[in-house]
Amino acid sequence: MGKRLPKEKDLKRILWFFVKLNILFLPMYVVIYFDLKYEPAQVFFASIVNFFISILGFKIEQDGYMLYLGERGLPIDISFDCIGWKSSYSLIALVAASPGTWKEKTGFLLKGVPAMLLLNLARVLLALTIGYFFGFDLIPVVHDYILQVAMLFAVLFAWRTYLLQKKQLKNHLIKKQDL
Repeated sequence: MGKRLPKEKDLKRILWFFVKLNILFLPMYVVIYFDLKYEPAQVFFASIVNFFISILGFKIEQDGYMLYLGERGLPIDISFDCIGWKSSYSLIALVAASPGTWKEKTGFLLKGVPAMLLLNLARVLLALTIGYFFGFDLIPVVHDYILQVAMLFAVLFAWRTYLLQKKQLKNHLIKKQDL
């Protein structure tokens, strides 16, 4: 036997999710299209990266949002995209478009967004560390491709965690009512 076909109600719910998600993504599209930036956030993030890379004992210098790594002073541009706003915003949009009360969504996002920002910081630190030890030519490959995909999966995993928590809460409440 085949799987059950989605009911019209399910399809409408899925369509409504995608409508909400795309509306919520409009501000992100605007920021990307007009190449909007917030330099103080870049400088702040560069300072954090500089701090942690220095703790690891690597030679690094900072000039605004530019970092210079190693003895040769390899320039590292901490762009606006580097600070993790896209992954954080994507998680916010996915959770906001999903079923649940605003209290549940806010509670989850208060933990999820800082986690995304920390994961993004770890991504940048890992890319720079790998580059420092194994060759600076690896930094773009590791940062732009391998760890970028890892961040995508992290966002999807966090969203899935929200959905599973929502489902478990619903099942718990149903069982509680049956008692």
